Amino acid sequence: MGNETDTDPLQQVVVDKDEVNRERLADAIEGIIGVDNDSGEPVPLSDYHELGNESKFVVRLLARRAALALEFIEESELGVSSSELADRMDPSDSTIQNYGGLDFVDNNEDHGGYFIPGYAVESAINHIENVIESE
Repeated sequence: MGNETDTDPLQQVVVDKDEVNRERLADAIEGIIGVDNDSGEPVPLSDYHELGNESKFVVRLLARRAALALEFIEESELGVSSSELADRMDPSDSTIQNYGGLDFVDNNEDHGGYFIPGYAVESAINHIENVIESE
């Protein structure tokens, strides 16, 4: 038998669940939130302050995903707790927990709290683009 990976039709459906479209991610958060080149922490920019709290939550998590892709942070630092988010935003912990119910957000202690899995980044970007278009 030959090399099955060359002819196996199932190879067409193999994906890397952590792969992120870096260009699309950069375009989505540019001008809204940046990433500190020392700490990897999100840095709100001028357009950030125009967003509602749910969108601020999402772009902060997208910025963490960008920091991971840039290797500024480790995967264990990807997530952020509701209390950390509440300290940097106006809403209470319980409101943050409601935002954590978005389809593209996960909450896992191994990652440090709320985060957007690599496979869900496109959905989060679509969410932000739809919010910005509707404002």
